[in-house]
Amino acid sequence: MAWSGDVHFGGTFATYFGPADDNDLHQHAAYQVILSATGDAQILDGYGETQSGKAFVIKPLVLHAVRSEKPMLIVYVDPQSPLAIDLLTDAGSADISPLSDGVLPFAAGMDVAKIVEALDVVSHGPVLHIDPRLGDALEMLGKEPGSISVARAAQECGLSDSRLRVLARKQLGVSLSTWVIWRKLERAAHELASGSGLAEAALAGGFSDQAHYSREMRRMFGITPRAVAHSFW
Repeated sequence: MAWSGDVHFGGTFATYFGPADDNDLHQHAAYQVILSATGDAQILDGYGETQSGKAFVIKPLVLHAVRSEKPMLIVYVDPQSPLAIDLLTDAGSADISPLSDGVLPFAAGMDVAKIVEALDVVSHGPVLHIDPRLGDALEMLGKEPGSISVARAAQECGLSDSRLRVLARKQLGVSLSTWVIWRKLERAAHELASGSGLAEAALAGGFSDQAHYSREMRRMFGITPRAVAHSFW
């Protein structure tokens, strides 16, 4: 199994450390960082072009696939995270770009547990300033993903459905529905990490069934939950 490394979900990030050479073209709701301590990683974009190197940042909703038989570190960063601002600044206008030295408080060759600790510290920095009404809606939608509709959250915050969605797209860089899917996948991942099966994880994440969970996982990560179920820690 090509995806045979370790997966960890933090408060505003997720990490994977291991080889990655069998994922399809996909797009994340998160900023993605690719770090390789040994051989170069290959990043394929939606136009069929490939970039090679040891460190990349990929913006949200950018179609891509990652290829590397050597172990590498992949970090998924929530667009609400303060670290996302640093990544956006470093990337400039490019959708996929080499990552500059010093943007992250760690290197690919560090112990994974120490990398997670460093990310935890960064995650507790100043929160990205967003409209407080959007912040309230995100809090509601994130507590039990799938249990409350976007329309209901908008109503509770004194906004129309369309206005809330516009705010989310403008201030988070992703659609609100995509942000909710990320939260549902995160919840399902925590359930897998606790030892639950795929069906139980799908239910915990608010998906209609296991097939729905698998479709969204493949769309967002290019792989199925089954492919990485053994990797969570």
